[in-house]
Amino acid sequence: MDLPITDGASLDRSKIKIIVLAFFGVVFSFASGFFLQVFMVNGGGNNLLLSFLSGLGFMAVFLLCVFFIKTGWIVNLAIFIQSLAFFVLFYDRLSAMVGIGAVLGFLFFISGIYAGRSELENSLEIKFWKIGKKVLPKAIAGIAIFAGVVCASFIDVGNKEFFIPRGAFNAVVSPMADSGLLEKIAPGFDFSGSTEEMIRNIAMRKIENNPQLKILPDSIKEELAGKAVQEVKNQTAGMAGTDLNFQGKLSDTMYDFLAVKFYSLPESILNSTPIIVAIFIFLAIISFVWPIRLIAAFVSFLLYETFLALGFGVIIFEGRSKENVILK
Repeated sequence: MDLPITDGASLDRSKIKIIVLAFFGVVFSFASGFFLQVFMVNGGGNNLLLSFLSGLGFMAVFLLCVFFIKTGWIVNLAIFIQSLAFFVLFYDRLSAMVGIGAVLGFLFFISGIYAGRSELENSLEIKFWKIGKKVLPKAIAGIAIFAGVVCASFIDVGNKEFFIPRGAFNAVVSPMADSGLLEKIAPGFDFSGSTEEMIRNIAMRKIENNPQLKILPDSIKEELAGKAVQEVKNQTAGMAGTDLNFQGKLSDTMYDFLAVKFYSLPESILNSTPIIVAIFIFLAIISFVWPIRLIAAFVSFLLYETFLALGFGVIIFEGRSKENVILK
């Protein structure tokens, strides 16, 4: 079946479909910001995962906007509203850093849109994956900036609270314990029990593995393990400058230690912490740009093919004349 030829390929013909497409971008953007906020406040690895998946959904729709929205000001408005949707729940954390990050992220989005549109207009055929390769890295950079400044906005040096919420910290370290990897690397290293219990277990394991100590009475072994626990407590207190609670989970003890050491830093460094954290989060996300781009492009391609199959869009041949000059 021959594809239709038209001179109006650069015009948007269905405002309703554009609104629907932009709406889903807003939904995914809002969901990504919502679950990120919940993660920063309450922790929970599932919230971080849901924020990431929502971000993938946003990027998939973002790429589709390059193909399906032709009018420049319409696509700009759609991306602007989608950007606002991410930040709407963080209205109480607005600052110069957040504002600058929001503008930079939006500019990355616009840059990605126009890089894709330029590639699309200069190609005789629609090369989905090539266009995605130009668009998505910029979209990922924009999201990385958004995530960085939003997470950094939770830092309040004046309140003397560690900038990473305890729940968020536990959500990050818990998967390492649940996977059993730490147990394989260091037997007895367990996040689920108390810190003192973990140290005692490691000490007892070393005693049992020592042929000379293994033959000692149980009471002597317990005494040696107790001394090992006390020695670790003393060393940790010396490094932290204060006694720490070893009756809680290891993750809580680690959190308390990091918080104490953090606020022992010079004031000049403390005041720069939000910017440092924002940059670190940005670089951490950007370091995974290749796999994120591939996943987002694959999801977007599935949606693209589905839309074409359902008649949401159609591929046409564009009939247009172009002035050129050649050697005679």
